[in-house]
Amino acid sequence: MSEAGDTPSKRYGSVIGLKPEKYQEYKALHAAVWPRVLDRLTKSNIRNYTIYYDSINHMLFSHLEYIGSDFDKDMAAIADDPITKQWWAVCEPCQEPLKWSGPPPSQGGGGQGNTWWTPMEELFHDNHSAVKFL
Repeated sequence: MSEAGDTPSKRYGSVIGLKPEKYQEYKALHAAVWPRVLDRLTKSNIRNYTIYYDSINHMLFSHLEYIGSDFDKDMAAIADDPITKQWWAVCEPCQEPLKWSGPPPSQGGGGQGNTWWTPMEELFHDNHSAVKFL
C-alpha cells in the first residue's frame, strides 16, 4: 500500500551492464547520491529504490516500488529534471545498456523504443510486506 494506504505499490526490476573498470567509480557515486536526485525520486513516488551488483556478469539489478497513480507522468518528471539529467550524465559512462541506440537519456535520447535499463518481468513475490514483520 502507499503511504496514504489507498494505492497499492507496484514493484519494478531492471538490469543494465556495468563496465568492470568503472565499478569503483559507480560504487562511489552511489555512496553519495545527490540529494536533489533523491528528492526528485521521492516526489515522483519512488520508494525503496535499490541497486545490486553481480560481479560475475558485471550486471546491475535495480528494484523500486512505485506508490503513485500516474507512472508515466512521474517518470517524465524525473526525465525532465535538469539535476537528474546531470546525474545521469555522470553515471552513463559507467553503464552498458543491453539494447540501446541513439544518444543517452541525459541528452534526451529515447533509445528508439528501447530503455536504458532493461525492464524485467516479476515472476514471484511472497505477498509479505516488510512492515508486517516489525
